[in-house]
Amino acid sequence: MASIPASRKPSRKLRLHVFGSKLHKWLALFVGVQALLWMGTGAIMSFLKIEKVRSEHVITRQAETLDPAFPGPRWLGDRQNLVALTTKSVAGRSVVQIERSNGSKSLHDPATGQKLSPLSRVDARAIARRAWTGPETLIASEMLIETPVGTEFRGPFPAWQVTFGDEDTTRIYIDASSGAILAARSDTWRFFDFVWGLHIMDWTERDRINSWWLLVFGIGGTTIALSGFVLLANRFPKLRRKKVRRPSAGPSA
Repeated sequence: MASIPASRKPSRKLRLHVFGSKLHKWLALFVGVQALLWMGTGAIMSFLKIEKVRSEHVITRQAETLDPAFPGPRWLGDRQNLVALTTKSVAGRSVVQIERSNGSKSLHDPATGQKLSPLSRVDARAIARRAWTGPETLIASEMLIETPVGTEFRGPFPAWQVTFGDEDTTRIYIDASSGAILAARSDTWRFFDFVWGLHIMDWTERDRINSWWLLVFGIGGTTIALSGFVLLANRFPKLRRKKVRRPSAGPSA
């Protein structure tokens, strides 16, 4: 079998160009859709106002602490593992909040020491109304014991979910043990959360920014860029210097 002349064999540079073209093409098909999602979702999240995503335009979270230097009531017998003792206003009335080293919080009547937490439905609705700055449209309230609500609320529990009837279907989550507002979620937040999941390629948890999917597509996108530079370098026109030929000397006279 006759061998291919060396002059007809593809050069190393040509082989590199062909390999780079194939790599660039197939990776672009594989990564292109997600790259489009990255750019599109990034633009959408930049367009949405973060204040509206957090419902800050209809909810105030200003604490109602009355006296942070409260010395402690006489009825407080067990002072072991005590971390903080604070008086504050919950649903318009003064209470004492006790926080211990295990993370537990409880509310008590400042005069008698009667335990007030977990808070009642009436108290939860009162807290929500005091925090709400939009039109009065409270429509539902529900106690959540230990079941997360999708990705919009995962605890701590127990907590009250108070729903308003505004156009954004805003929900406020209130800690049943301390009366603190834990989260505010709306349709704007839910849309932002969905877009964020597409952006980081985490369609279930929304908080894994180092998943294998993201790593693989990130490496693929970087490879596309590098192979593109290789193709550009091979196709870039070269500046060739013209060789000046010296006239050959004629026969001597």
